[in-house]
Amino acid sequence: MTNSTTFHTSRLRIEPLSLDHAPVVFPAQLDPLIYQFIPDEPLSLEELTRRYSFLEGAKSPDGTEHWLNWIAFDRDNHTVIGTFQATVPADGTTSIAYTVFPPFWGQGYATEIGLCMISHIFKTYSPSSVIAEIDTRNTTSIRLVERWGFSKSKLTHNVDFFKGASSDEYTYSMTLSTWVSMHH
Repeated sequence: MTNSTTFHTSRLRIEPLSLDHAPVVFPAQLDPLIYQFIPDEPLSLEELTRRYSFLEGAKSPDGTEHWLNWIAFDRDNHTVIGTFQATVPADGTTSIAYTVFPPFWGQGYATEIGLCMISHIFKTYSPSSVIAEIDTRNTTSIRLVERWGFSKSKLTHNVDFFKGASSDEYTYSMTLSTWVSMHH
């Protein structure tokens, strides 16, 4: 199974991430607001290109996981809105991560992207559950996954130390059966 499907929502075109997207995403991923609650920093264009080239394969090097990565564009003007990724093991729990670029925060794009992609993941891969791990200070992301119907399942203290502070993390989860009952 490959990550070759493009999706359309009322406002978005969501397509599999490719090496060609690096120059488009590069300026958007430079915004420091993106990195408030994650230990990463913006990548150079060369680093981003290498990363996208690696991810384009859509599988872990050992072949045991699907690495699904998408990029979302505005359907009308082709502006890059954000990215969505999922790590799907052969069986078990799928983990997700997402970024909506700051100029598009608070406009419902993250909800739209997430509902489309999570639905696709459950429908296509049937994982037992999907999880998102979120810094406890990231209240916007917490509200987002709760809007998707995820429930807080775990709190982990001192997950990381970055930008001068210790980071605690919530794990939010959604089971396949709960997703089906909520979204069908």
